[in-house]
Amino acid sequence: MPLVSSDPSALLLADTLGGVKATSEIRRISGDNLKELVGDRAAVYQEYRVTSAASREYGAARVDVFATQNQFATFGLFTFNTAAGKGKPIAENVGAGGVRLDGDILFWKGRFFVRVSDANHKPTTAVSRSYETLAHALADAIGAGNSAVTRPSLLESLPEPAIVPDSKRYVLGPESLNAYIAHGQEMFEFRGDTEAVVGEYHQGQSANGGSREQKSSEADSLLKLAIVEYHTPQFATDAMLRVNDFVSSLPEAERERIVVRRTGNYIIEAANVRDREFAEGLVNSVQYPYTVKWLRNPLWPTNDPFRAQKAAQMLLSTFGLLGLILLTVLVVGSVLGTTIFLKRRKQQRKAFSDAGGMLRLELDPFEAVMLGLPPKRDD
Repeated sequence: MPLVSSDPSALLLADTLGGVKATSEIRRISGDNLKELVGDRAAVYQEYRVTSAASREYGAARVDVFATQNQFATFGLFTFNTAAGKGKPIAENVGAGGVRLDGDILFWKGRFFVRVSDANHKPTTAVSRSYETLAHALADAIGAGNSAVTRPSLLESLPEPAIVPDSKRYVLGPESLNAYIAHGQEMFEFRGDTEAVVGEYHQGQSANGGSREQKSSEADSLLKLAIVEYHTPQFATDAMLRVNDFVSSLPEAERERIVVRRTGNYIIEAANVRDREFAEGLVNSVQYPYTVKWLRNPLWPTNDPFRAQKAAQMLLSTFGLLGLILLTVLVVGSVLGTTIFLKRRKQQRKAFSDAGGMLRLELDPFEAVMLGLPPKRDD
């Protein structure tokens, strides 16, 4: 059963791997101490979010396993290592993608990047059969991860015409960008979740595929195109100001070999420009995708186990609020109505309080006569 864990040293480098017995103990390395395993490239590996690493020897072979935070970072680390070799990488059907390079086998799968090399660091051009056995055994033990998305979508923004095959690189920091683009570390700052892609282009062909004059040295004539994506317009604005300031400080000869443009949140740079017309056409062909993407389809039913409880709480809150509003209206209405009633009654009393000094007929003396009563005696 495939294993999925953030600790490759504990789960992947078993005592026996593909029928080959281990000849050393597992060497565990944290993400902060990668220099012990990769030397001067430690900063690049840290940019690619390597959280831990492990190494173990199996006979004449050494297996290095690097665990990253996500499979995009793993893919980027794989592309960096394939570009850093001295020879030409040869595709190898192992993992999500693999190559044979300088006598080693490199591949990536899920969140793991793996290198199978000579334990004694002897340079060789031939790949041992045992290397293939170890690589395939490790690939079978690693979980597949998210098989629906295996490549960063930013790679699709690189123009296809005139691109050198297998030259696309995924970059997550200035150290790795500097390996492809001159002055990349000084020009670009990777803030937040900034990411970039790099591709190489033949300047002997136009962006439409037309033929142009061939250069004396193909390697020197390759144009490097970098697309750096910032995830907020403010970051992109600040980055463009930084790039323009740096380019303006270069000698004129160097400025002529650089074309820079901003579109949306993309900062696009063409470096090592020999044909400026071709470079400007290539840069202008890059389009920023102004799209809004749902994290999930809002029409899909939710799998939230507490949805009934949340619905009941929402109903109680709604009716409670309506009841509170109704009670407030009744209280305020009663107080206001009573106040108006008392005020009007007071006004009526002031207008019709009593007789107001009107005359009153004195009828008391006639009562005795009318009733036939004797007159009152004087005391």
